[in-house]
Amino acid sequence: MFKLHMPKNLSIESEEMSPNINKKMVMARSGVPWKPASENLFAPALLDIDWLISQPSLPFLAHIAPAHTLYRSIMAHGFEDSLEVVEWVRGEQLQKILDFDIWEKSQEFETWDISTCKIMSWIRLWMEISPEFAAQRIIELEEETIVLIFSKIFEIIPEGLYHINEDIKENWWKTADNKFYLKICHEDPEYFEILKPFIDSLYILNARIAASILAHSTMLVRQESLEFGLRWKNSRLADQGFVSKEDALKALIPKELSYLKKLIQQEKELESKRIETIKKINSKNNYNLLNSDESLNSELQDQIVQFLSKLDPEEGTRYLQHTLGEDTLKNIIGSDNARPEYFYEDDDFIVECTEKIIAHCNMLLFRSESVYIKQLAAPQLLIEKVFIELSNKSLEESIYLKKRIANLSNILVSGAMNSLDNEGLARSLLIVRGALNIGLEYCLLNANEFQLNFNNTETDLEQGTTCLQLLGPEYIFQIGWSILTGLQKDLGHKIVSLDTSLYNGKLKSLRTITMSDSNNLEIPLNKLVANQRYPDINKWLDDIETHISQELFLVFESLFGKVPMFSELLAAEKLVNTIKIQNNFKPFETLNEIESARVFINNIHHNLLMEA
Repeated sequence: MFKLHMPKNLSIESEEMSPNINKKMVMARSGVPWKPASENLFAPALLDIDWLISQPSLPFLAHIAPAHTLYRSIMAHGFEDSLEVVEWVRGEQLQKILDFDIWEKSQEFETWDISTCKIMSWIRLWMEISPEFAAQRIIELEEETIVLIFSKIFEIIPEGLYHINEDIKENWWKTADNKFYLKICHEDPEYFEILKPFIDSLYILNARIAASILAHSTMLVRQESLEFGLRWKNSRLADQGFVSKEDALKALIPKELSYLKKLIQQEKELESKRIETIKKINSKNNYNLLNSDESLNSELQDQIVQFLSKLDPEEGTRYLQHTLGEDTLKNIIGSDNARPEYFYEDDDFIVECTEKIIAHCNMLLFRSESVYIKQLAAPQLLIEKVFIELSNKSLEESIYLKKRIANLSNILVSGAMNSLDNEGLARSLLIVRGALNIGLEYCLLNANEFQLNFNNTETDLEQGTTCLQLLGPEYIFQIGWSILTGLQKDLGHKIVSLDTSLYNGKLKSLRTITMSDSNNLEIPLNKLVANQRYPDINKWLDDIETHISQELFLVFESLFGKVPMFSELLAAEKLVNTIKIQNNFKPFETLNEIESARVFINNIHHNLLMEA
């Protein structure tokens, strides 16, 4: 089937595929055919939950650790096995973690909603501590989240507003204030055993708030509440680097290499200012690199102060002593004789304690990152080797660099992934890693165009280190991303050109799309690619699938995704006469892989099995 002048696996002749391809032979397009490796140099270190539990500063670490890092660590360890940590996840930190966990997307309606199963797992775990604890946690959440949770779990009928028939009186339960009838929107009998004491404890804790929650959950139109809740959730996620899908897609619009090269001097000056700023932070306190954003530190201080304010003086002082030590508290007080609990209501005392707590916890998190970097396997790609080289010179700056790479990954996962779970983030990091390596290799090959003056005696590692320090990961990622997405544009142009000149439209590259005003417009495939209209590109793939060989279709599919992927059919030995061909693919990682794809595109006319 595949002719010469192709990568090795595409140059082996095989029989033409039947037009009636058995679709069971092809892996489902909705699945994820590639799994990320368990180790990734650029992934934020997962916290060892057992280590975290053993720390005297656990109550504060649970607030200060980045919310997504803590969430990923809990889920990786096992949610129910992390009870001792979950116990201290409260207030704003709890809200952020639930934003990651309890929302799910309906594949049928393409809408987001609260997952009954997931929120019940949290309530179940809280109830294991105590019903009062569960009630306290729920009322710490944002109002729109609380209302969405209750309207998802319960059907609620207020007494007096509707006719209450005998069925409701017999089969629904009535709240402690006799104002509401409740029915659980799930048939699992365990739910009643959990939710009845939960609601009772909520009334015991604060009957006015409990009634207000149920009343709001009844009166508000749920669809409007969902839209409102989603806006607030997305806003909180954006504060953590997970921008909205629309903003992420704008940031991921590829820029032409010629345009990026014109920005080189500007990027060098910008990176120089970044490094200067981080060195100033570093000179004050190395561990602030993990939370170098001043607004973030201010938010952390507010969270810790709020947490301490909810504890009685004896309990709060005990946690301060465990974390900071008695000598530090005495130094803050300025006396060896005064008891710390006497100063618990003093604002200056609490503020100074909070600053030292944040510094102490950042130090522990910093050490966790440094240990993680040193324990990973030997690096394979140039970008990884450069990162290790930088970490050997300055661990602090390499961790700051890692944070910036994580921000790139957060943008990608927000724009191109369906989930913010561990696996989605791991896939995103590997894609960013590949784009960074491609961008770095390209910069070194074209050093003069990027004003990189290397000595002939410098190794690739030395040159790569200098390049990364001068240009920064954001710019190098843009270079790699432009090269990656350029493959899609080249393939789209090639298909349209061949369809016009040789195949008389049999490749169906002239597409009819429906505009927002319901008018139809004819547009060539390459324009769809340039405008990133992936649903329309997928329709073209569906239309062309039975007219080309299975191998060609799978390569087209891997290159025309939201993120172009490297199919093993472009590199590995292809088996002839196989019954089932798997579309195994992975992120592009090197310029050699890019070149393999370009060879495929340039020689595609040799492989199309259609009559002109």
